[in-house]
Amino acid sequence: MLHAIERLGMRAIEVPTHPLEGIDIDVLERIIARRKIAACMVMPNFQNPLGFQMPDECKRRLVELLSAHEIPVIENDVYQELYYGGDARSSAFKNFDTKGLVLHCASFSKSLTASYWIGWSMPGRFCAQVEKLKFLNMLTTLSVPQVAVADYLRQDGYDRHLRRVRKLYRQQARIISAMVERVFPTGTRTSTPQGGYVLWVKLPASVDSMKLYHAALENGITVGPGTMFSTRNVF
Repeated sequence: MLHAIERLGMRAIEVPTHPLEGIDIDVLERIIARRKIAACMVMPNFQNPLGFQMPDECKRRLVELLSAHEIPVIENDVYQELYYGGDARSSAFKNFDTKGLVLHCASFSKSLTASYWIGWSMPGRFCAQVEKLKFLNMLTTLSVPQVAVADYLRQDGYDRHLRRVRKLYRQQARIISAMVERVFPTGTRTSTPQGGYVLWVKLPASVDSMKLYHAALENGITVGPGTMFSTRNVF
């Protein structure tokens, strides 16, 4: 996303984010008052890297704020179907959209397979522009993978697959969290994800996450050091 913004000659503005409730809407409101904002890009459900799930009231408030200023919100919801912390599917910004300003984007690349790169979008009032940009940038999407996925969906295989991976991710999250708690330095804290497959680990200030990253890489393990998620180096 940052590369796409840069290619368009635009700038990204970072907004502080809470590990449980998501983007700080109060700060976002102050930013809107001071700057001309073209759009807001948010991952509300099981966000990468923090793993949070925004409460419905926060989602509603964010959509209402942006709608009042006629600012589009691009909703990246690729992890929405990978919930495992509750009994109900997560809501989306699109549920609270009354003006067609939410461009809801999702994909099978996280929930089914990364091989096909098939996704979908509900772009609201921007449908014509999105179709044009897709045509100019990609021309078309391969038909055979789309037909294969459509046939798979008709046979109810996708629902069975999701039940299986939700159970698997829940188990893996618990195992990894327990291992981090047992072997990492005293003072280490972890998030409690309710879905997706991202675990956020906050290390004590004395630990250099980049050194940990390189040490892990030498042992065939990849982690995302905190500094790669911000240009402000605040981690």
